[in-house]
This record gives sequence, structure tokens and C-alpha cells, in this order.
Amino acid sequence: MAISFVGSASGFASDGGDVTITLPAGIQENDLVIVGYSIGDGDNVDFDMALLTSGYTKVADLFSDDTNDTNLGVFWKVMGATPDTSVVCDGQGGLNASVAGVCMVFRGVDTTTPMDVTPTTSTGINTFNPNPPAISWVTSGSWTVIVGANGHSRGSTGTYTFPTGYTTNALSRGADDNYDTTIGIGYNPNPALPEDPGVMIHSGTDNGMFSWCAVTLALRPASGSAPVELRTLSLLGVGV
Repeated sequence: MAISFVGSASGFASDGGDVTITLPAGIQENDLVIVGYSIGDGDNVDFDMALLTSGYTKVADLFSDDTNDTNLGVFWKVMGATPDTSVVCDGQGGLNASVAGVCMVFRGVDTTTPMDVTPTTSTGINTFNPNPPAISWVTSGSWTVIVGANGHSRGSTGTYTFPTGYTTNALSRGADDNYDTTIGIGYNPNPALPEDPGVMIHSGTDNGMFSWCAVTLALRPASGSAPVELRTLSLLGVGV
């Protein structure tokens, strides 16, 4: 079964408030929801990023420390017979901190092992342009997903220009406080092997006091796909 995109949604808060994201309409049982949220702050605190909605698996919890700090958490959940209608991100209650969250929903992802390989992570300082790391997926038909976030002082209106292959349905969400953040999520249905997504370019003027975090995930299709090496040998007529 091939993977398909269902929809996306986002939310934001100030003063470290919790962010409620209303999930897109049409979610069905066995759909995969990926949630990422970020905190922009200046207190040099590595938060334990968490969702207040049960059942999600955390795949990344990142911190990048500069004058404008970034915390990023990324999570997934396969929907049950009664799919969730919303997800709540723990804003951690930091005064002057901004919080932004995004989600994407996919259909046709393996419900037992939705992550084809372990997600890869990266962080950086002195810029607000996230650089999602390379990933080597295994199963033919896998899609890659990137989540990038930053800490900055450019307000809530900034958006990302996503790298080639990740522009369709890509989503950015900013949040404004004394310390600001922008988070973005995008997917590529035809990734290279290995896949090195490229940089997410934030709008506005960059600054050496800014920071970023990023995650790259590979989604495994539900069934009917063999590891890419075996598929290649079969096409060549080699017995496996």
C-alpha cells in the first residue's frame, strides 16, 4: 500500500502556554500522525519536551543553546478505532517563551513499524536556518519527513522556504514573545538514497544569536514493499 498525505494543522502560544492543535478532518483508523513543537526562549534551559495527549511515541528531544534558544520535540502516533481530534503540546510555562506546533497526517504507513529507520537529528547555533540531516531509508516506497525549528527575534510572521522535494503541502508556524520561534514540517514522496534534504531557509535577516534544531524521518509503507536492495536484485533477475 502506497503512502499518501491526509492533511496538516498547527497552533501557537506565548508565555510558555500549552499549544492545542486541532487535527485535520478525515483522519481514519491506522493513519499516522506526526507532531513537532518548538519553544523559543532565552533561559538556557533544556526542556523535557512532552505531549499532554496520551499514546504518542517521542522520537526526538533536541536543545540548541544560543542567545535565542531552541527546544524541539517530535512525536508519532498511529490512530486507533476512534481517532484523536486534537493533540496538546506542553509549553513548559516559561515566561517570555514562545511555543509553536505543527502536525501532518499520513495514510498507508506500516502500523507496526512506522519509522523505517531510526530518525536522524541535528542542531546548530549562529543562524536560524535548520539543516535536516541525511537519512538512509531501507524499504522501497518510503517517504521522508523533515521537521525544523529555530529560536530568533523576528516575530511570528516568518516562514521557511523548504528544500527541493519538500515544498508540496509544506507548513510553517511562528510564535511571538520576548523570544520567538518558527517550526516547519514537510515531506518528500520520492527521496534519494541516502536522502540529504537540504537547508530550510527562514525569511528575514539572520543573526549570530539565533539557533536551530532539525529531525529527518523515514516512513515505511504498510505492505507490499521489499527492502530496496532485494527489490533491485529481483528486477535484475537474481534469485533472493
